[in-house]
Amino acid sequence: MAMVLRKLVLFVFPFYVFGQELENKTYRIEKIEENLVTIDGELDEAIWRQASPVLLDYETNPGNNIKAEAKTILRMAYDNENFYFSFEANDDDPDKIRAIITDRDRLDDNDYVSIFLDPFNDSRRAFFFSINPYGAQEDGFYDEQSGNSDLTWDAIWTSKGKLTETGYSVEGAIPFKSLRFPNTGESMSWRFFGFRAYPRSLEKEFRTIPIDQDNNCLLCQADLLSGFTEINSGQNLEFTPTLTLNRFDENLDFPSGSLQKGDVETNLGLNARWGIATNVIFDLAINPDFSQVEADDAQLDVNNRFALQFPEKRPFFLEGNDFFSTLLNAFFSRTIADPSIGSKITGKIGKNAFGLIYAKDRINNLILPGFQESKNISVDENVSNFIGRYRRDIGENYNIGFLYTLRDTENYYNHLGGFDFFLRPYKPLVIRAQYLHSKSSYSDSVTEENGISDSDVTGNSYNLNLNYETRNWEGALIFENRTSGFRADAGFVPQVDYRRYRLYVERKFWPKEVTWYQNIGWNAGGFRRESTLGVLDFEGIWTSAYFNGPLQLNLWVNPDLVWQRFNSTTFKLPRFWTGFDIQPTGNLGINGWVNLGPAVDFVNTRRADNLQFRIESDIRIGNRIEMTLNHQYQRLHLMGNTIFTANLSQLLAAYNFSTKLVFKTVAQYRHTLRNPELYMDEVNAVDRSFFAQLILSYRLNPRSVLFLGYVDNLSGFENTFSNQQFELERMDRTLFFKIGYAWRP
Repeated sequence: MAMVLRKLVLFVFPFYVFGQELENKTYRIEKIEENLVTIDGELDEAIWRQASPVLLDYETNPGNNIKAEAKTILRMAYDNENFYFSFEANDDDPDKIRAIITDRDRLDDNDYVSIFLDPFNDSRRAFFFSINPYGAQEDGFYDEQSGNSDLTWDAIWTSKGKLTETGYSVEGAIPFKSLRFPNTGESMSWRFFGFRAYPRSLEKEFRTIPIDQDNNCLLCQADLLSGFTEINSGQNLEFTPTLTLNRFDENLDFPSGSLQKGDVETNLGLNARWGIATNVIFDLAINPDFSQVEADDAQLDVNNRFALQFPEKRPFFLEGNDFFSTLLNAFFSRTIADPSIGSKITGKIGKNAFGLIYAKDRINNLILPGFQESKNISVDENVSNFIGRYRRDIGENYNIGFLYTLRDTENYYNHLGGFDFFLRPYKPLVIRAQYLHSKSSYSDSVTEENGISDSDVTGNSYNLNLNYETRNWEGALIFENRTSGFRADAGFVPQVDYRRYRLYVERKFWPKEVTWYQNIGWNAGGFRRESTLGVLDFEGIWTSAYFNGPLQLNLWVNPDLVWQRFNSTTFKLPRFWTGFDIQPTGNLGINGWVNLGPAVDFVNTRRADNLQFRIESDIRIGNRIEMTLNHQYQRLHLMGNTIFTANLSQLLAAYNFSTKLVFKTVAQYRHTLRNPELYMDEVNAVDRSFFAQLILSYRLNPRSVLFLGYVDNLSGFENTFSNQQFELERMDRTLFFKIGYAWRP
C-alpha cells in the first residue's frame, strides 16, 4: 500500500522527493555550580571531562551526511547565570587552519565552530554563536521562514580560542539575559545543533546532525537539549549612556571659498533595556546618537532609475529586527534618520510573537515611487513613526502575521496595514503570501513640487512566492502586484504601478562521492514586469550554468535576452553575464563579474552598447591585517562614441590589534567622464569625488564601545557649458569621538 501511495504522489508531483526520515536525538545538559568555568580557550576544567560529548560526525556539504574527515567534539553545561559550550576541533594538518585576529561578525573564509540554539523549541528561529581559533566572535539568528542567517543581531557574551598542536579549542559563555526563552518556570528542552566550517580546497561543513536536504525545514531536524530548570534572566536591566563629540567643518561657498571651522557639538544620550520577562524585551533610546559610525559600501549610481538601498547598522534597530521582517520590505528602519526618542518592545509568548516601535524623527525622508523611476525628497519637519507586528504560529509548518505602520505629521500621513501567510505543505515546498493596503495624504507643497496628481493616495500590494528546493532540484514561482497609489513610506519600496511574474527551475548535479569538485548545475527561467494596465516594462528569458570546484572556485555563465520599455520605446537587449569567485589560499580571495551587451541609456532614451564589470580582492597579511580592494566600471557607447565612463574604486583596510581593538580605514574614489555632445540636457563633462574615513575602535562588547574617527569629503567637476573646472576640493570634514558603556546591574 505504501508503495502505491508513493507512486501516486510521484505521478502527481514528478519532482517530489520523500527524503530521509531522520530521527531527532535528545541530549541532557547538566547544571553546575557557578564560577566553575574560566573562559580562556583551555579545556582544562573538570566539567569538560564530565559533560556528555556530542560529535560533529556528519559532513553535510558537499558530502551528503558522510563521515566528517576531522573530529570535532561539542560539550555543554549551564549554571544560574550562563550557558557554557566548548568545542575541541581536531585537524590532521593544523598548519592548514585558516583564521585571523579580527573584529566581530567577520568570520567569512575562517575556520570556526558554531552552536545553534532554538530556546522556544518551535523550529521558527535559532540564535547562533560562532568562534574562530583566536576567539573572534560572530553571532546572529537563523530565520526558518526566509531560510537566511542574519548577522545584524548582537549579543553580549564571552569567548576565547586557542590554537593547539592537534587543531584548536574554543570556549563560550552566553548569559541567559542575552537570550530569549519561554517564561514557563518548568523544565525546558531547546533545539540545537553544532556546526564547523572547514575551508580547504573545497569548503566543507560538519554538523552534529544529518541533514535531509530534501526537507526545506532545517530547525525541524535539530536535536533536543533537555534539562534546563530554574533559569531566568534576573533583573535583566541594561543602561548604556553615550557621549558623542562631533566637529563638522564645511565649505559653505563650494566650489569656491574655503573650509569654515565648525563648533564642537556635544550629544548626551541614553539607551536602556528591560527584560520584562525572559521572552519580552523593552528598549528605550533618549536623545540617541544614531549617526552612521562606519561608512556604507559605495555603489555606482550612474544611469540608475531607482533609489539605492543601504544596510542598517545601528544597534537600537538591529535588536529584534527579524520580528518586523515580511515578504515585502514594508518596514526599513533607515527611513528613521535622526530620532529624538525611540522605544521598542519585542517578544514571544507561547505561539504569539509581537513587536512595537515608536520613534520621533527630526526629518521626514520620503521615497516617491513610480512605475519607471523613483524620487527621494526630505521635508524639514518632525515625523512620528509607529510600527506594529504580530505573528501567530500554527503547528510546525504554518503561521499568519499582521503588520501596521504609520508615519504622521501635521500635514502628512502614511498608513499601511495587511496580513501575510507562511505555509510548508510538504518538505520541499514553501509558500509565502502577503497583502498590504496603504493610504497616504501629502501636504500641498509636496504635492505641487513633485507633480503628485492628488494629495490623497491609496493603493494595494499583493505578493505570492512558491519555492521548491531539494538536493537536486530547485524552482520558484513569484507574483507581485503593486497599484500606482501604494506607498510604504516606513519601508523601502521604490517602484509601484506594476505586475511582476517570475518562473525558474534549477538542476544540481553532485558526484556520487566526494571528489576534486563539489557540484555543477544549470538553471533557466523567464520573467515579465508590466504596468497594472498591461504596458511592458521589462521581460526576458535566461539560462545559466555553474561549476563549483577546487580552490573554492565558483564559475558561472549567464546569457539572457530581455525587452525593456522606457519612455514609450521598447528595446531588445541580448546580454551576456559571467563571473567567478575563488579562494586559492586562506590569505587571498578574488571575485568578479562582467556584463556585456546593449543597455538602455535612461537619460537620453536610446539603446547603447554597455560594458560593466566589478573585481574584488580580499587580502590577509599575517594574522592581523585585512584588506578588501574593489573596482567597479561602467561604460556606454553609441556608434563608437563614448556616452559616459564611470569608475568607482574602494579600499577597506583594518589592522587588528586584538579582537576588540581595531584601526580601520575606508577610501572611495569616483570618477565619471561624459561626452556633453551626446546628451540632450546640460551635464558635467567630468565629476569626481573622494571620500576617506579613519576609525580607531574599541569594543568591550557590542554596546560598550569607543570610536575615534576622521572623515574627509572632496569633490570636483568640469562643465564645458559654463567653462567651470575644479579639481578635487574639500567640501567638508568631520572629527568625532563616541563612547558608550553598557551597565548591567
